[in-house]
Amino acid sequence: MEKEVKKRILKKYIFISFLLIAISVSILLMVKYNVEGEKNLPLELNKIIIKSTINAQSNASENLWDLNLEQNNDIYIYFKKNNKVETKVESIKISNIKIEKAKNIGNLEVLLPTSNDIKTNYKNSTENYLDKEIEYAANTSDNMEKQEFCQDGGMIAFRISNKDLANYVSNEDTEIQYNGMLLDKAQISQEDIKLKATMDITLIVSEKEKYKGTITIDLPVGEFQEKSVIDKEITDFSNIIFKRSE
Repeated sequence: MEKEVKKRILKKYIFISFLLIAISVSILLMVKYNVEGEKNLPLELNKIIIKSTINAQSNASENLWDLNLEQNNDIYIYFKKNNKVETKVESIKISNIKIEKAKNIGNLEVLLPTSNDIKTNYKNSTENYLDKEIEYAANTSDNMEKQEFCQDGGMIAFRISNKDLANYVSNEDTEIQYNGMLLDKAQISQEDIKLKATMDITLIVSEKEKYKGTITIDLPVGEFQEKSVIDKEITDFSNIIFKRSE
């Protein structure tokens, strides 16, 4: 009788031990997933290219120069196919866009290309997507005008623009250089135009399979000084974690 009791107690301890081990392993896996995220995405971030510029719109007036200054950031996010995964991404969604200003000047806009010509692809962009979701559909090739990306690895594009920064009027300048010198003339510092943009990017495989990560970008991507265009390529994505999303 005593042996049977000891056996039952031993079995109970063994069961509890295995249960505790299983719970511990599950917790460790959950912590690891929260830290590292999904490791087998159908598409992986390849690079982000950002082009920051100083621009101005001419106002109708009797002055030689009557300019409304703006700072634009063209953002191109490139994805590469993960050949270890058979499933394909059907669409990519950008949502929850938040932009912090260093100084409360200008009017923020998020714009989409209206053509595939890099030189003029935002010329007719008027709809502001700052408080909206942007969705890109999968296709066999990239098409910025139609918001389509190549399903086997492609690119999506959008612009973050800070318009109406200041109005510069002059009848003395013989020419205008659209760089940091124009900011100085309009009494705007490089620090004044700094932005911090965050947004969620969701890779949608199906209604039940989605992966979401958050991207943070500091804009513009450098100091203009005598430059009119500043380019930057980002390839380190160690701080961007994609996880399963509802």
